[in-house]
Order: sequence, then structure tokens, then C-alpha cells
Amino acid sequence: MAKQKIYRMGEFAQRLGVSRDLIKYYEKHHILTSQREAGNQYRYYYHAQYPAIFLSRRLQNTGCSLREIEGLLNEADPAETEAATLRQIQGLERELRLKSLYLEKLRQLRPLQRQAAEGAFDGSWATGPRPALTFFPFSAYDRFLELDDADLAALADWVDATPAADFCGLVRGGTLTYGFSIPQEQAQALGLTGSGLVALPPCQAFWYAMQTPRRPLNHEVGSEAEEIALQTASALSKLAQLGLTGEEPICVFDLFESHAEGQFCYFQQVSIPLAD
Repeated sequence: MAKQKIYRMGEFAQRLGVSRDLIKYYEKHHILTSQREAGNQYRYYYHAQYPAIFLSRRLQNTGCSLREIEGLLNEADPAETEAATLRQIQGLERELRLKSLYLEKLRQLRPLQRQAAEGAFDGSWATGPRPALTFFPFSAYDRFLELDDADLAALADWVDATPAADFCGLVRGGTLTYGFSIPQEQAQALGLTGSGLVALPPCQAFWYAMQTPRRPLNHEVGSEAEEIALQTASALSKLAQLGLTGEEPICVFDLFESHAEGQFCYFQQVSIPLAD
């Protein structure tokens, strides 16, 4: 039988269309091992090792970490590798759902940004449905809410879900709470949780676009009632002019913001449920 051919690192990498750095990286993480001959410091690799390169690249592209890849390549039990594959499938399914939601959100956002660029955003309005929403509160008007470890972990999941999840303020009973909202169906599909979740029923709503006044980051904080008025007064005034009656809870969605010249302002959509 012929002795298996071995290659020095540079040639091995070149023959496989990868970089020397990748070979070194995989060796560092125990995905590859090299041989050394007495009398020199060159690293040699067997021809039979090349499938590990392509398998590792494939696993990386599906979201596997190098630690997971190392474990899979060194695992002799097929049941363990099957379980790892299932975890990757579930992770990719969630990622694809999120990417689809991101794309939908960006398509909705672009015409609103165009309106802002043309000076036609502030004061524009429409009526239309607001879906059933799940709201995760994490901040009161002027301070963060006290969350336990489980809710802090849940908050990290909500942050990861943006922009599919919207940052918004919730006005009800004279209080203003900040958090994230997302259609209930999407919250369930993405497994978003939290102990203080608020369920907002579907409704026909009045939608009002507004740009807040520019303020410095360290501006003086007024009362909660003043902040609620700042965010809702224009929408409620327009609603009254149209002869419509609104109800709570009111949602104030932050669409995008500007920090130009040390001043910041928010471009928002106020959503007010319409009375039957």
C-alpha cells in the first residue's frame, strides 16, 4: 500500500482554496492536527484531512461555533451529532423568521423616511388596524424598572428581535411606560417571554406621524404628564378636529431618530385606538 501524501501548510491551504490563517485557526481549535518532521518547524497535513476543512466551513455557515464544531468532529455517538443538527435547524428557523420580519419592517420604514426627507412626515395621519400586540416593559417614564435575572435574560432576547420588535411608549391611566412591542403571533413564534408582559387587543386605530422638538441629550426632565402631552397632544388634537374619539392604551412607536449637531429628536407614530 502507498504511503499517504502529506503537504506543507502553504500548499495544503492553496490546494483547498483557503488561507493559511484559516488552517492555523482550525488547528488552534483542535479541528485539525499537524505533523512535524525532525529537524524543521514546518507543519504537515495528510491528504485525508481535507474533508474536515469543508465540513467545518459548512457548519460555520449554518451558525455553529468553533467549539461546537470541535465537539461534533470528536464525537463518536451519532445520537449526539443528530441532536446538535436539530439545534442548528431550530436556530436557523428562528433566524430566518427574524430576517423575514426585518425585511418587512424595513420595507414599511422606507416610505416614512422618504416622507421625512421631503418634509411631509410631521402631521400626516391615517386610520387602520392595529394588530394584537405583546408589550414587554423595561422602563418607567424616568427610570428603569427593576427586573429579575429571568426578565433581564428575556430583555436580551427582545433586544435581539429588533427591528422586528418595536421600541415604543405605552400610555394608559396617566402613566408612561417604555418597552418593546411586537404582534402577539410573532412573539409566540419567536419564543419571546417575560413576567410582566402586557397583552394589547387588536383594534381599529388612528395613526399620527410626528417629529419631536430637538433637545440636547442632557435636557431637563419635566413631569410625566408633560412628557405624555409632548408625545400625544398633537395626535389627540388632530383626532378631535376630525370628530373622532380615541381610547387607551395609546402606543407611541419610535421609528428612527436624529442626533444632528448635538441635538436629538424622534420620528414617531402615535397609535390611538378608536372608540366603537
